[in-house]
Amino acid sequence: MPAIVGDLWDFPTEIVTPEIALRVPEVNRALQAHQALVAPLKFVVYRDGVEAEDQPLWISNSASGISPFIRWNGVVRDLFLHGSAVLGCELDAFGLPRDMIHIPREHWEINRETGQVEADPAVIPARYRQRLIYVPLGSNGLLVDGIDSIRQARKLEHSRQARIDAPPAATELHLTDTLHDEMTREEKEALADNYSASRKKHAVSVTPSYIEVKEHNGQAVDLFEAGMNSLRLQLAMHTGVPASFLEAGKEGGSAGQMTYTNENNKASELWVFGSARFAYAITAALSMDSVVGPNAEVRADLSDFMVPTPSELSPESPVTAPEQPSPVTSEVTE
Repeated sequence: MPAIVGDLWDFPTEIVTPEIALRVPEVNRALQAHQALVAPLKFVVYRDGVEAEDQPLWISNSASGISPFIRWNGVVRDLFLHGSAVLGCELDAFGLPRDMIHIPREHWEINRETGQVEADPAVIPARYRQRLIYVPLGSNGLLVDGIDSIRQARKLEHSRQARIDAPPAATELHLTDTLHDEMTREEKEALADNYSASRKKHAVSVTPSYIEVKEHNGQAVDLFEAGMNSLRLQLAMHTGVPASFLEAGKEGGSAGQMTYTNENNKASELWVFGSARFAYAITAALSMDSVVGPNAEVRADLSDFMVPTPSELSPESPVTAPEQPSPVTSEVTE
């Protein structure tokens, strides 16, 4: 649901929708990073601890015409923003999913009376409403926990744009005689236009005794870089990515001073503390008996998985593959 500023504050109310939140570059970059790591993963069904010989159709194909990659991209997006996602399933003769699609957040809701997930019949075909799989992240999404930082980012960007559109004047004509304090706006603009036109024609300017010319060409335009850096640190914490990935530096420092190491070739912070939780949420939901049957679970196959270290995210550093982490598993509990 959109996050709305409360009516208690005395500033204009702004609705923060997913589209608005993703206009914040740091938020968009973090989401793309998580999607890039999770969406290509292959999910495999295991029965009694052994990889099943007959894998469901939804594992590698989609009769809907939508690829699994796009399906998981959508699921990660909803988990990232809302903290939950929904899959719509077409069932086989045994009552288990044979095909599934991602149902965008705006097309489903939870019935308050029954507690069941309901999909919009006007948008979602009936065959993909045969079973709805609710995928909870286990925590709030960014539109809840990170909403204050998103609003700050939006306000800061508006301030930056206003400063860019109206930078400080390079030349100031300071009127030293109080007799001219009552000049109208039109008269002041005419005086400025005449001076500007004269400077374009001549390298030397002549001004009356009541005008003092002040040049501000060397004045730096404040684009709120310090505030942007502090905000990037907050967004990095909320979105589960290393601060260096959002070009953020330590307080009082610069982005170049933020360094990370990948000790003992372990999986990077980006995966361990960020993207992995989305993969765990997906495998947990897919491991339910209503999806794969009893004595079965779904694991994410990480055999071809390469996790970049934060230092490798820099264009100056070559990309190398660290030691492969253990497969993501979700145990089924009765």
